[in-house]
Amino acid sequence: MKKLPIGLQNFKEIIEYGYLYVDKTRQVYDLVDKGKLYFLSRPRRFGKSLLLSTLRYIFDGEKDLFKGLYIAEQTDYDWKKYPVLEFNFAIIGKETASLEKGITYILQDYAKQYDVEIPDSDIRLQFNFLVKRIAEKHAPVVVLIDEYDKPIIDFLTEPEKARKNRAVLREFFSPLKDLDYQKHLRFLFITGVSKFSKVSLFSDLNNLQDLTIDPFAYDLLGITHNELLIYFENDYIQSAARHLKMSREELLKGVQLWYNGYSFDGMTKLYNPFSVLNFFKKKYFGNFWFATGTPTFLVETIRDRGIDPQELEETKVNIDFFDKFSLEDLEMLGLLFQTGYLTVKRTEQRGYRTNYLLGYPNIEVHHSFTHHLLQAFTYKQQGTVGNALLRIQEGLEEGDLEVFIRQLKVLFADISYHLHPKNKPDEESFKMWEGYFHTIIYLIMTFLSLDVQSEVTKHKGRLDLMVQTPKFLYLMEFKLDEPAETAIEQIKKRDYIQSYINVEKTIYLVGIGFSQKERNVAAWEAEIWER
Repeated sequence: MKKLPIGLQNFKEIIEYGYLYVDKTRQVYDLVDKGKLYFLSRPRRFGKSLLLSTLRYIFDGEKDLFKGLYIAEQTDYDWKKYPVLEFNFAIIGKETASLEKGITYILQDYAKQYDVEIPDSDIRLQFNFLVKRIAEKHAPVVVLIDEYDKPIIDFLTEPEKARKNRAVLREFFSPLKDLDYQKHLRFLFITGVSKFSKVSLFSDLNNLQDLTIDPFAYDLLGITHNELLIYFENDYIQSAARHLKMSREELLKGVQLWYNGYSFDGMTKLYNPFSVLNFFKKKYFGNFWFATGTPTFLVETIRDRGIDPQELEETKVNIDFFDKFSLEDLEMLGLLFQTGYLTVKRTEQRGYRTNYLLGYPNIEVHHSFTHHLLQAFTYKQQGTVGNALLRIQEGLEEGDLEVFIRQLKVLFADISYHLHPKNKPDEESFKMWEGYFHTIIYLIMTFLSLDVQSEVTKHKGRLDLMVQTPKFLYLMEFKLDEPAETAIEQIKKRDYIQSYINVEKTIYLVGIGFSQKERNVAAWEAEIWER
């Protein structure tokens, strides 16, 4: 049984120490053979660093490392050795002064390594002369740049620092187009999580091929279902199935629901490699990828901008969406897509135009992100939210609405102190509360993976919420500063029940009265519908 390379990013180490390697060298060979200047945006821990490491050893000419892999066995690649310059901005200083100093140090170190002279000048000139002198003395240069955007995205909450770092990076990238024109570059590959607009950062590199939604890269990173079966079948799938006392089919369905679903064309579905490796190592379904990064900035921005979380379930964009991301105008959907919290669920063709439908990729992301949204919208700690959710689920599954209402009050308690200072106009604050109430109820139900529909349109009106558990169906109507009984009467009067009369479950009609003064649930009523 091969060892699982969790956290390993060095291709040579993975091969020489017998770790499992999913062979992506067919796709890598196509990149090397058919182009030379690339940019690729992918979420964190999706294999970008390993890809660059693989490219490094290919251009180092180390054919023996690739024995048994596609590029060595089924292509005519010449294995010529080229000088390789690697830059990983995740480990270079992030503050502007240390960023400039770090880049300069690396450039000077490469000059010593290749025995060339470069001027003691600005970054642009140093980089230009370094590549030029190495190419003239040895061979055209391969430049591999990992996490190019780290000095920017780490300061999204401090835009002035982010802008200063962007200026430094722009200087660093500026010589590359001319170096390619002068035939000093053999290959260039830039990776990062985000894709800032070319105007803001890569204005001089207008010949850079963006692979973010390019067919070349649909399965370049991530694990396809076929690869999962080929590389994990005998050693890991069967072992995990035995450990969890599941059939092979049950296990594969679970892994697919939890970790599959990433896509950049709406058709090629990919498993998150970090989550899959951790699942087979630990043999339980957990939030492995999500736990490596806390999306506090994202969820708080969604809350503070008044973005409806229901929009994240499925939202439609066009091709221009993927090129609009900029530091001056942080587009939340774009940031969520690039960081891996949303993905392309499917596409639809409208004449000559392609629309992309974005949504959560899988249970791991949907479940975890919704939990963080609930923490942000309720201003509660993880433990408080988690305990309330467990009790709400128990209450709804057992038909105990008193438990459900009690925990709702816990989650709504004290929100007003965060949202509405005393000097804020009451009417304005109350309108905000109305949306908040619906949003939190919706987030609760979706987190619990219940069958939920919000603002369900019927022929006589719109039902606020429909929720189903294995035994019960709840039709809920909310009222603001009105009796809860009024809500139940509305459900009856408008015949909302007609759509559900064939459902073989106990059906509850639930009215919840919300108080402007108390800013919480003030009263509630429920009755079982008599068939």
